[in-house]
Amino acid sequence: MSRILIVEDTPLMRDTLVDVLGELGHQAVTAENGAEAVDMIAAGHAFDVIITDIIMPEMDGIEAILEIQTMRPETPIIAISGGSARLEKAAGLDTAKRLGAVAVLEKPFEVDALVAALAVAENR
Repeated sequence: MSRILIVEDTPLMRDTLVDVLGELGHQAVTAENGAEAVDMIAAGHAFDVIITDIIMPEMDGIEAILEIQTMRPETPIIAISGGSARLEKAAGLDTAKRLGAVAVLEKPFEVDALVAALAVAENR
């Protein structure tokens, strides 16, 4: 069982990920944006894996990845994105991958894709 931080601003997606990860035997903790996630990590909370959306208010996923990697470079990050009017999802995910995300998923994604991404993160 892994302790996983889900960084996602959309309540339905956040709740769905919590439910799916719980069914898979993981403990899920949530943050509504990158700033909240960075604050949690700065306060000493440790996670086995971080799943972060790219496009969020306050602090986006790219900024969060950069901050988190300075504090916890050993923690694997999975980036997820559905894109936006300003940013194609592929562009944000490509950037996340270049910055060190161990896996990227385009929303919507299947549970099998999430399981595969978690396997990559956990076996890192």
